[in-house]
Amino acid sequence: MATKRMTRKQQQEAAKALHTCRECTSSYDWHEKGADGRPFMCRCAYHKEGKFSKFLSDPQCEHFNRRMKNGKATEAE
Repeated sequence: MATKRMTRKQQQEAAKALHTCRECTSSYDWHEKGADGRPFMCRCAYHKEGKFSKFLSDPQCEHFNRRMKNGKATEAE
């Protein structure tokens, strides 16, 4: 399986990020389930207008908005 390569700048940004795409309200169409049965890919309204998939584990971007459930922030699912 191919691994995702990140530049040094991307690694530093990922280390600073507190949240991931999995916790964002802009992520939708979760797909590509892994061996454990959990999805690991999604689409984002801000990432090339939703044309391309992103990893749910990608660090948060400038459009990040925390998912809410019953008025409270949810943990990673």
